[in-house]
Order: sequence, then C-alpha cells, then structure tokens
Amino acid sequence: MSPTEYVRDAEADLDLELVVRARSGDKDALTQLYRRHERRAYNLALRTLGNSWDAADVCQEAFIKAFRNLDSFKGEARFGTWLHRIVVNAAYDHLRRQKTEPMDSEILDSLSGPTGPAEVVATGRGGIDPAVDGLSDPLRKALMSLNEGFRFAVVLCDLLGYPYDEAAQILGVQEGTIKSRIFRARETLAAALLEAGYEGPGSAGHAGEPSAGRNH
Repeated sequence: MSPTEYVRDAEADLDLELVVRARSGDKDALTQLYRRHERRAYNLALRTLGNSWDAADVCQEAFIKAFRNLDSFKGEARFGTWLHRIVVNAAYDHLRRQKTEPMDSEILDSLSGPTGPAEVVATGRGGIDPAVDGLSDPLRKALMSLNEGFRFAVVLCDLLGYPYDEAAQILGVQEGTIKSRIFRARETLAAALLEAGYEGPGSAGHAGEPSAGRNH
C-alpha cells in the first residue's frame, strides 16, 4: 500500500467513525464531518458552476441532504465520494433550473451598476474571487465553456485529484467514460487556452494549473 493510499484509508476510517457517531445523535460528529469536507465540496461546486453564490447554495443544499440521509450511507464507497455524488446531483439540478428559469444578466447589471460586484464570467452571472477559485482567468473561462459532463470529469480528476474509478462512482458512469471525457476535455481546454493567447505547455492538464498526477 502506498503512503497516499494509507492516508486515504485512514481518512475513510475516521469518516466512518464520525458517521456512526452522528447517526447516534452526536452533533459534534456532524460538525467535524462538515469541517472535513466543506472546502472540497465547495470547490467542486464552484469550479463546475462558475459562480460563488450558486456554489455556496448548492454546497449547503448538498450537506443538508447528506446529513438528513446519513442512514443511506452504507460505507460501500468513501464518505467523500458519497457526499460528492450528492454535490454533483445538486449542481446538475441547479443547472437545469437555470436553463428553465434563467436569471437575466441584464437584471443583475441594472441592480449592481457600473461599480457592482466582481467581473462577469463565462456563465454570464456574478463573478468569482480568483483568490478563492484558485484558477487563472483563461482556464476558468475555458473550463466553463465545456459541456457539463466533461466539465465535471475534468474538475474531479485534474483539479480535485480524484482517480478515475472514484470520479466514475461520483458521476455514475463507467471508468472508460471518465477517461474519454478527460481526454476530450483536455483537448478542448488546450485549444481554448491557445486561442486566448495563453503561452503554456501543450497539454491542458499542465496549462498553468496543477494536475492530479495519480490518474496517469
């Protein structure tokens, strides 16, 4: 067992212990679970939705649903994997609601005025603080231009460091589908970054942002 695998197993054991305690009514265990996973869950929502407000809403919704349904967690996957599946589902639901009930960017512009909140990104909605997002502007915009399925795959694997098999569990697809989406997403990202004038290595996986490394 590699050191990374050993740490991941230890983390999984601690999560399982906290879940057992939380099921028995231990509120401190719930708090610990939240603190252990909140940032990673938020980053997943932020980098797939492209808006900090939406990400916070989706993350909160996912935690509420997860904690209300702890009894359905069987321990067959890591708690983080199970939780991130809920985050992904909540994010997809949010995107579907956006398509049917869009918030016009013109309304936001009229409310905020010329000195309103942060820049408008590729989604056409409110901005992101780059210090929080951790992505360069060209990569963030290229990422948001991807098909949703490709975007979720590349965020999970290349930005959050999930191995292909766990990303497949989170997205509910075959591992081969994840590999195909990652390959095509990297090609699309590389082309978008080059078009934007980004001078970086030829691979999107290394285009100025850290790649997971564990998947190769």
